[in-house]
Amino acid sequence: MIYNIQIKSLKKKIMLKRKNILIIGGYGFLGQGIISCFNENKYYISILDPNIDSKALKNSKIKNIFKISTLDTEDINNVLKSEKWDYIIHLAAFGGNGNGLLKAANEDFDKALDVNVGGFANVLDKLKNTKTKVIWSSSTVVFGEESGYTEKSVKENAILKPSSNYGLTKLMAEQVANYYINNFKMKITGIRFPIIIGPGLNYRGVAAGISDMALTIMNKNIKHEIKIPSSPLDILYIKDAASIVVNMLNTSDNLKNIYNSPSLRTYAKNLASEFSNYNKNKHLKINYLNKHSTYPIMNWERLKNDTNFKIKYNIKKLIKDWVS
Repeated sequence: MIYNIQIKSLKKKIMLKRKNILIIGGYGFLGQGIISCFNENKYYISILDPNIDSKALKNSKIKNIFKISTLDTEDINNVLKSEKWDYIIHLAAFGGNGNGLLKAANEDFDKALDVNVGGFANVLDKLKNTKTKVIWSSSTVVFGEESGYTEKSVKENAILKPSSNYGLTKLMAEQVANYYINNFKMKITGIRFPIIIGPGLNYRGVAAGISDMALTIMNKNIKHEIKIPSSPLDILYIKDAASIVVNMLNTSDNLKNIYNSPSLRTYAKNLASEFSNYNKNKHLKINYLNKHSTYPIMNWERLKNDTNFKIKYNIKKLIKDWVS
């Protein structure tokens, strides 16, 4: 009997150690990738997303689902007060009609400012007197065109020169984060991600051409014409991107305010060649568009040193994992 009591007590202690996490924008591509990486014995996961389909998540072990926007001040305040959150993972960004974040910000800059900057600030303001840690997704677009830099790779403290509306909103979001770090001693960490690719991509940005390529290769009877930039592509596989975030949760409290993400530089024609090694599709036609924006390669030594992160999926491995 004493043995049984000790076991129950031990189980209770283990349960109490589970971290309580809210993923804002958790129904998106990266959010779903992160959720699939979590150890269910270590975390309670809740999702906040205005576009969430609760039926699609009925088989997943999600603690709470909040179908609201970060712009709904009263609702956000209620959610953030409803639990003691150990971490907020903020991934929300204005996606417009689903044609990519860059295009969405060009089509409705006011809305992009509202969501990418105002919504983010709204969340941080509600958390400023708590001990909740925040991890959020910035982007390589804050740097602007690669031609504006002389370095082979840019560090976190390089001058930011955004060349797009979306890049400007992310730069402003970084400034918002720094304001709350400096004035309220909040623990906020941003990650500047490149193009994230992989199965499950649900929007039609630059990465959509790569997804179409994968789909066509895996279904050799499909006829598909893919339009994709001929310029360099800096990519990261979804499993590696998700692992960066989860890895940060398991790192000490000494994370810095911003980190550059690793990326793999490649070209569409190289990806097509690698995909075709698994299943040649004579119906696949690729139209290379005029040069697209190319952002500088990011130096990610800081991330490596602080979190011991290592890229698991190179081009060959990610394509093999994708089509398997």
